[in-house]
Formats: sequence, C-alpha cells, structure tokens
Amino acid sequence: MTDDIDDFTAALQDLVLPASVPVLPGIDLAARFSVPAAPGEATGAWFDVVVLRQGRVALTMGQVPGSGLAVVASAAAVSAVLRAGLLDQEDVEAALRLADAYARASTDVRGTSAVVVVLDPTGGRLCYGTAGHSAPLMAVSAGPTHRLPRTGTGPLGSAARIVSAELAMTPGALLVLDSTTEADGTATAMADVLDRSRVEGDVSATCEKFTRLAEVDVVRGPLAVVLAEARAADVADLDLEVPLGEGATLRARRALEAWLGSLGVVAMDRLSLSHATTELVANAVEHAYAHHDEPTAAVRVTGRQDDTGEVVVEVIDHGQWRIPSDDVTRGRGLAMASGLVDDLTVSSDADGTRARLRHRVSRSVPVDRVPLTSDLPFAEPLAVTHTALGSLRLSGVVGHDDLDEITYALLLASRGRTQPVDLDLTEVSDISTGGLRVLDELVRTSADESAARAPVVLHVRRGSTPQAALERAGIDHRAS
Repeated sequence: MTDDIDDFTAALQDLVLPASVPVLPGIDLAARFSVPAAPGEATGAWFDVVVLRQGRVALTMGQVPGSGLAVVASAAAVSAVLRAGLLDQEDVEAALRLADAYARASTDVRGTSAVVVVLDPTGGRLCYGTAGHSAPLMAVSAGPTHRLPRTGTGPLGSAARIVSAELAMTPGALLVLDSTTEADGTATAMADVLDRSRVEGDVSATCEKFTRLAEVDVVRGPLAVVLAEARAADVADLDLEVPLGEGATLRARRALEAWLGSLGVVAMDRLSLSHATTELVANAVEHAYAHHDEPTAAVRVTGRQDDTGEVVVEVIDHGQWRIPSDDVTRGRGLAMASGLVDDLTVSSDADGTRARLRHRVSRSVPVDRVPLTSDLPFAEPLAVTHTALGSLRLSGVVGHDDLDEITYALLLASRGRTQPVDLDLTEVSDISTGGLRVLDELVRTSADESAARAPVVLHVRRGSTPQAALERAGIDHRAS
C-alpha cells in the first residue's frame, strides 16, 4: 500500500508541474525539475509559465511547506490562483495579493513562499515580486551573475506587504528562478554555479548543465529551475517562392526547417511542421497546375510566429482548385498534414488555393529522479531540551515534521500555555520552509489576545542563518 501511495503522489506531482514551456518570440525559455529517487519525497515545489497578451510572459515558482499528497495538492491550488490572477490582471502585485488572500483563508497553504516575474521582451523590461522566496538570479554578458534583491519579507498568508520591482532586461540577459532559499545557505552558491554553467545563446544547454552542477555541488533534495533568456535579435518571417518541378518539395522543406531552427523549435515540432508542409507543397505540385511550365507555376511558402508561440505556415498557389475525387484511397496527404499539426484549413477562390497550418510549439520539461549525493552533509536532526520552567532550547534543523514534538514540549514547558516560554534557537543550524511555518504558527497563536495564551518568544543569534530566515518570513524574534 505504501508503494502505491508513493507512486500516486509522484504521479500527482508530475501532473502539477507543466510538461512543457512555450517557445516564444523574443524570449527563450527552459525549465527542469529534479527530485530524489527515494519514495515518499514528493514536495510542495511548483513552477509555471503563463503566456500573457502583447508578447509578455509570466513565470511563477514557489514552495508549500512540507511533503506528501496533501502538500502537492496545495501546491497545485496556489499555482492555479497565481495563474488566474496573472491572466486576469497581468500584474505581479495583483497576482501575489490574490494568492496571499487565499493563503490567509487556508491554513494548508499558509507559509508558502512564492516569486512572480512578468517579462516584456518587446519593451526590454521585467517586473518581479517575492513573498518569502529567493529573488531571481540575473546574468548579463558584461558583469557578474547576481541575485536580485527580495521585494517582500514574509511568505504568503503572513500579512507581509506585497511589493514589486522593475528593471531592464537587455538582449542576451538571462533570468533564472530556482527553488533554493537564502535560509538553507544555497541561494548565493547558485550564482557561482550559473557562472560555470552558462552557454550564451543556448538556454536549454544552460538549463541542463546548471541543474546537473547544482545537484552535485549545492542542493540536497528537490530542485526546480526556470530560465528565460532575452534574444539578441528577432527572427524574420519566412517568405519563399518555390518554382514547381523537380526538387520543389525538398527546397521548401529545407528552408522551413532552417527557419524553425532559428526560432528554437525543438525536433519533434520541426518534424511535424516540415512533414505537414511538404505534403501540402507536394499536393500543389501534383494538382494545382495543368502544366508545370506555366509562368505562374509556383508555390509560395510563408511562416510566422505570433506572440503566443503559435507557428503559422501557409502554402499558397495560383492554380485551379480541383474537386476532391470519390476515390477513398486519395487525399491521404491532406489527412496526414492535418494529423501532424494542431489545425489545418484550406480555402480556395479564383486566384488559387491557400492552405494554412497552425501549431503551438513548446520545449519539454524534464523531470529527473536523482539519488541523494553522499558527499553533501546530512541535516542534523532536531533536539529539544528543557532547560528550566518556561524555557526550551532547540538544536539542529527545525522542519515541518517537527511540529508535534515542538508543540508537546511547549505545552509541558508552559504548563498548558499558561506560562510565558522563551524558545532558544541559538543552536539551530537551519530552519526549513516547513519549520518557519511551525514557528510562525506558535508565535501567531500566542499573540492572539482572544485565545488567552501566554506569549512565546523566539531567541536567535544575531547574523545567523535562522535569524535571516525569521526576518524574511516576518516572524517576531529577539536577536543577541
């Protein structure tokens, strides 16, 4: 039964994550997700790509605290809320405010971290906002890779202020969203990994190399990355006049494949579009003109890509449309062309015939199941020590699964939450996203006057990783 649940959870996580990212004009996208191969490791990490109007595109990424089936479902819900907000308002702050309201109303997603980016390749600008999540990495041709500053402090549902920032994105610039956090000490190291792995002009190669190096050198556990590189130059539309005769279909196919390659269209989509177009050209060669030596005996092949990433190819001739034969063995070329692409329409009049192919092109998102890297240090388990009445000391790593242990110890130390408690975190080495949610819940409930509970005060070392994590999450604490 356990294996079945693990398989179902992993399958659900695969459904939550996008299977592909669109191939768009002006911006090259790539994404990758890796999780430990061990069972039961499905997490609340997600990312999404949302195509907006006027050539803009939005990227989202986040992490719901914890792991397991319920957390994966919660991640899908938060991702859907952000997508809805972006499609409706096309605004970073509006989308984050909508998700924040949802998190405040749902305890299952409270404490979720998120980052949202809206890219405008035409205007050369980007707008981004963070809510308890690391800001994107930015790499430019001239200058070192750096982590952009965070705009918001606390995670979703923490009542933290929602703020965005805007900056230029010059041609050739690379933006990277990754699921590491500043609290776990890996966010800064990822900038160095990106410097070592970048292949300018090839976002797919950069994405693969970046993920592989990060898995070996930095990250233990799940890793999600989304890369967006501003294209240095626009790709011109295809407009080809092909005289009929021997070699017409070959010439058309080679020109189309070269043009699709310059757009960054992947092999399977290139194959579908080139085969479908070749069938239409062959159909025109065979049927459009009575004699191939007529002055107008030529086929025009055009291609363009719209703002949504859809490729439109037209095959135009000025011959005479022939009424389809009753022979059921004929017409297979059109049937094949129609089956290879999203849509095929054919129209004809006295001036000739126009066949139009429409196909949305995309780049697949690999999901890797990788073994744990043995040479990375393992997280020190949580230890709870009762130092005195009203005093607790935690050491090690505070995680989501420690909620029951901490709550029980707190009840004992506070005599059923009737006495104030000092919670000493000076020996805590790290606080996971789930751990932040646990501590936030403790402090929040103790501050609720209507609950009549004694206060819980968190103590941390000034300048430590836990203090940075608490400040980012907007959780009250004392540092010394």
